[in-house]
Amino acid sequence: MKPNAVKAGLVTRENKSMQNFFIGIIFFGLITVGCHTAKQTQHVLRDSNVATAPAVTLKPVDSAAIFKQQLSNILTAPLNYTTFYGKAKANFNSPQASGNAMVYIKMKKDSVIWISVTGPLNIEGVRVLITQDSIKILNKLEGSLQLSGIDQLQKITKLPLTFTDLQNVILGRAFFINGDSSGGTYEVKKDSIIVTAASNLLTSVYSFTKNNLQLTQSSFQTSNNPSVTGADIMYNNYSPADVMNFSTDRNITITGSLPSTIQLSFREFNFNQPQSFVFTVSKNYHIKYE
Repeated sequence: MKPNAVKAGLVTRENKSMQNFFIGIIFFGLITVGCHTAKQTQHVLRDSNVATAPAVTLKPVDSAAIFKQQLSNILTAPLNYTTFYGKAKANFNSPQASGNAMVYIKMKKDSVIWISVTGPLNIEGVRVLITQDSIKILNKLEGSLQLSGIDQLQKITKLPLTFTDLQNVILGRAFFINGDSSGGTYEVKKDSIIVTAASNLLTSVYSFTKNNLQLTQSSFQTSNNPSVTGADIMYNNYSPADVMNFSTDRNITITGSLPSTIQLSFREFNFNQPQSFVFTVSKNYHIKYE
């Protein structure tokens, strides 16, 4: 068999796998909900009830208030950056597909998110361009361009996410619906601080280290439908940068209709460097609208 034919066969077999992987890693591996969250949220609420019992002294309450103020300052402080670039190796495993790929992410703050997923044989399978009002998905294996509004992000994830929320998820920052963390509960444990924030649509649970207030775990639970697909995200190996300390290793567990596990390991990342956001579409590509 000719080399080109072998390559074509591999591309055909990888097509659906790359599409499933893309959906998992971009739209649920980074931002949706995990079934582990329900158990964790219940645990937090039970511990919270104990912490507010009459036998508790004022000292833990005062400590909680101090940590709440410190965390609130961190969560609401804007990041002073203009661009971001990241290159991450992704290992994934699910009933639909398993393997590895390279994920390239570029951002221009509050303007553009550009993502490329490259699979085996260094073949780029998917390229994505997200703006404040639109999502464009270029499927190079299928030869198609999918166009949709930014509301498609919420349809896919089943969560009321905004462009800003997606930026924060990529950077590894905690986010709250409508940007309001003031109504959350703050529980101070021996080595960590648990922040739980709930709206009529979403319950978010975040765990921070007590010594330096770094995010170590994110979990989400849809308030009106606990059975919706979700994820539990662990953040490890922080590296310092001028803008922020950045988590270079992330372990993601996804449940629901596309159950899978994803390990993201950032090989490179930088802030405030010139970036290009090339998104060239062949005239032969089929255009789909969502």
